[in-house]
Amino acid sequence: MLMLKNNFFFLLLIVLASAVPFYDDCITTNEVEEQLFIKEFPVNSITQTISDCSNEADLLQITYIHISPDPPLKGKELKIDALGNLREEVGQGSYIDVTVKLGLIRLLQKRFDLCEESQKVDKPCPLKRGRQTLSTTVNLPREIPPGKYNVEALVYTPDNRRVACLKAVAIFRP
Repeated sequence: MLMLKNNFFFLLLIVLASAVPFYDDCITTNEVEEQLFIKEFPVNSITQTISDCSNEADLLQITYIHISPDPPLKGKELKIDALGNLREEVGQGSYIDVTVKLGLIRLLQKRFDLCEESQKVDKPCPLKRGRQTLSTTVNLPREIPPGKYNVEALVYTPDNRRVACLKAVAIFRP
Protein backbone atom coordinates (compact mmCIF):
# COMPACT_ATOMS: atom_id res chain seq x y z
CA MET A 1 0.00 0.00 0.00
CA LEU A 2 1.39 3.35 -1.02
CA MET A 3 1.16 5.85 1.82
CA LEU A 4 1.18 9.51 0.89
CA LYS A 5 3.19 11.69 3.23
CA ASN A 6 1.78 15.17 3.59
CA ASN A 7 3.93 18.02 4.76
CA PHE A 8 1.05 19.78 6.46
CA PHE A 9 0.41 17.02 8.98
CA PHE A 10 4.12 16.29 9.14
CA LEU A 11 4.96 19.87 10.05
CA LEU A 12 2.15 20.22 12.57
CA LEU A 13 3.02 17.01 14.33
CA ILE A 14 6.77 17.51 14.08
CA VAL A 15 6.39 20.96 15.60
CA LEU A 16 4.30 19.45 18.39
CA ALA A 17 6.62 16.51 18.87
CA SER A 18 9.80 18.57 18.86
CA ALA A 19 8.39 21.41 20.93
CA VAL A 20 7.10 19.13 23.69
CA PRO A 21 9.73 17.00 25.32
CA PHE A 22 8.61 13.54 26.37
CA TYR A 23 9.86 11.50 29.34
CA ASP A 24 9.46 7.76 29.67
CA ASP A 25 7.87 8.35 33.07
CA CYS A 26 5.19 10.61 31.62
CA ILE A 27 1.95 10.54 33.57
CA THR A 28 -1.50 11.83 32.82
CA THR A 29 -2.95 14.71 34.81
CA ASN A 30 -4.95 13.87 37.89
CA GLU A 31 -8.72 14.15 37.58
CA VAL A 32 -8.97 17.60 39.21
CA GLU A 33 -6.28 19.13 36.98
CA GLU A 34 -7.80 17.45 33.95
CA GLN A 35 -11.29 18.82 34.63
CA LEU A 36 -9.92 22.34 35.22
CA PHE A 37 -7.92 22.14 32.00
CA ILE A 38 -10.92 20.87 30.02
CA LYS A 39 -13.04 23.78 31.27
CA GLU A 40 -10.30 26.29 30.43
CA PHE A 41 -9.40 24.80 27.03
CA PRO A 42 -12.32 22.86 25.51
CA VAL A 43 -10.97 20.50 22.85
CA ASN A 44 -11.74 17.13 21.30
CA SER A 45 -9.32 14.49 22.48
CA ILE A 46 -7.68 12.63 19.62
CA THR A 47 -5.10 10.77 21.68
CA GLN A 48 -4.04 10.83 25.30
CA THR A 49 -1.47 13.48 24.36
CA ILE A 50 -2.93 15.39 21.38
CA SER A 51 -6.28 17.16 21.09
CA ASP A 52 -8.00 18.74 18.10
CA CYS A 53 -9.05 22.30 18.94
CA SER A 54 -10.21 23.02 15.38
CA ASN A 55 -13.75 24.11 14.62
CA GLU A 56 -16.11 23.46 11.71
CA ALA A 57 -14.96 26.62 9.90
CA ASP A 58 -11.31 25.51 9.78
CA LEU A 59 -9.95 24.51 6.39
CA LEU A 60 -8.59 21.18 7.64
CA GLN A 61 -11.00 18.70 9.15
CA ILE A 62 -8.95 16.10 11.01
CA THR A 63 -10.39 12.59 10.82
CA TYR A 64 -7.81 11.01 13.12
CA ILE A 65 -4.32 11.22 14.52
CA HIS A 66 -2.82 8.05 15.99
CA ILE A 67 0.48 8.20 17.84
CA SER A 68 2.38 5.25 19.22
CA PRO A 69 3.35 5.00 21.96
CA ASP A 70 0.79 7.25 23.65
CA PRO A 71 1.94 8.87 25.80
CA PRO A 72 5.24 9.27 23.94
CA LEU A 73 8.49 8.11 25.54
CA LYS A 74 11.68 10.18 25.77
CA GLY A 75 14.54 8.99 23.63
CA LYS A 76 12.22 6.73 21.64
CA GLU A 77 10.64 6.82 18.21
CA LEU A 78 7.13 8.22 17.93
CA LYS A 79 5.01 6.74 15.12
CA ILE A 80 2.42 9.15 13.74
CA ASP A 81 -0.47 8.24 11.45
CA ALA A 82 -3.01 10.90 10.51
CA LEU A 83 -5.87 11.52 8.11
CA GLY A 84 -7.79 14.67 7.29
CA ASN A 85 -9.51 16.61 4.54
CA LEU A 86 -8.26 19.99 3.33
CA ARG A 87 -11.14 22.11 1.98
CA GLU A 88 -8.91 24.22 -0.25
CA GLU A 89 -5.32 24.60 -1.36
CA VAL A 90 -2.97 26.04 1.27
CA GLY A 91 0.28 27.53 0.02
CA GLN A 92 2.78 30.39 0.02
CA GLY A 93 2.49 32.71 3.01
CA SER A 94 0.72 30.16 5.21
CA TYR A 95 2.17 29.81 8.68
CA ILE A 96 2.11 27.83 11.93
CA ASP A 97 2.03 29.71 15.25
CA VAL A 98 3.43 27.54 18.03
CA THR A 99 3.27 28.28 21.76
CA VAL A 100 4.94 26.08 24.37
CA LYS A 101 4.30 26.62 28.07
CA LEU A 102 5.79 24.94 31.12
CA GLY A 103 3.00 25.45 33.63
CA LEU A 104 2.09 29.13 33.25
CA ILE A 105 5.53 30.11 31.94
CA ARG A 106 5.77 30.65 28.18
CA LEU A 107 8.92 28.92 26.95
CA LEU A 108 8.43 29.47 23.23
CA GLN A 109 6.22 31.50 20.94
CA LYS A 110 7.29 31.19 17.33
CA ARG A 111 5.88 31.48 13.83
CA PHE A 112 6.97 28.90 11.24
CA ASP A 113 6.52 29.45 7.50
CA LEU A 114 4.62 26.41 6.23
CA CYS A 115 6.26 26.30 2.79
CA GLU A 116 9.75 27.01 4.13
CA GLU A 117 9.41 24.15 6.59
CA SER A 118 7.99 21.95 3.82
CA GLN A 119 11.13 22.42 1.74
CA LYS A 120 13.28 21.25 4.66
CA VAL A 121 11.54 17.87 4.50
CA ASP A 122 11.43 17.70 0.67
CA LYS A 123 7.68 18.26 0.50
CA PRO A 124 5.98 20.37 -2.17
CA CYS A 125 4.05 23.54 -1.51
CA PRO A 126 1.19 24.37 -1.97
CA LEU A 127 -0.80 21.65 -0.25
CA LYS A 128 -3.58 20.53 -2.55
CA ARG A 129 -7.27 20.44 -1.67
CA GLY A 130 -8.65 17.04 -0.61
CA ARG A 131 -7.57 14.02 1.38
CA GLN A 132 -4.37 14.49 3.38
CA THR A 133 -2.55 11.54 4.92
CA LEU A 134 0.57 11.06 6.98
CA SER A 135 2.56 8.07 8.14
CA THR A 136 5.90 8.99 9.69
CA THR A 137 8.24 8.37 12.59
CA VAL A 138 9.90 11.03 14.75
CA ASN A 139 12.84 10.56 17.13
CA LEU A 140 12.05 12.22 20.46
CA PRO A 141 14.70 13.90 22.66
CA ARG A 142 15.95 12.31 25.90
CA GLU A 143 16.76 15.33 28.10
CA ILE A 144 13.67 17.18 29.29
CA PRO A 145 13.09 19.08 32.54
CA PRO A 146 10.15 17.82 34.63
CA GLY A 147 6.83 19.69 34.57
CA LYS A 148 3.52 20.13 32.80
CA TYR A 149 3.97 21.15 29.16
CA ASN A 150 1.19 22.69 27.08
CA VAL A 151 1.73 23.08 23.34
CA GLU A 152 -0.60 24.79 20.90
CA ALA A 153 -0.12 24.86 17.13
CA LEU A 154 -2.39 27.11 15.06
CA VAL A 155 -2.12 27.04 11.27
CA TYR A 156 -3.26 29.99 9.15
CA THR A 157 -3.48 31.00 5.50
CA PRO A 158 -1.79 34.23 4.31
CA ASP A 159 -5.12 36.05 4.74
CA ASN A 160 -5.34 34.79 8.36
CA ARG A 161 -8.05 32.18 7.89
CA ARG A 162 -7.50 29.32 10.29
CA VAL A 163 -6.52 26.00 8.76
CA ALA A 164 -6.27 23.91 11.94
CA CYS A 165 -5.60 23.88 15.67
CA LEU A 166 -3.85 21.17 17.67
CA LYS A 167 -2.96 21.06 21.37
CA ALA A 168 -0.74 18.70 23.29
CA VAL A 169 -0.44 18.29 27.06
CA ALA A 170 2.03 16.14 28.94
CA ILE A 171 3.26 16.00 32.52
CA PHE A 172 6.78 14.77 33.19
CA ARG A 173 8.25 13.63 36.51
CA PRO A 174 11.87 14.02 37.55
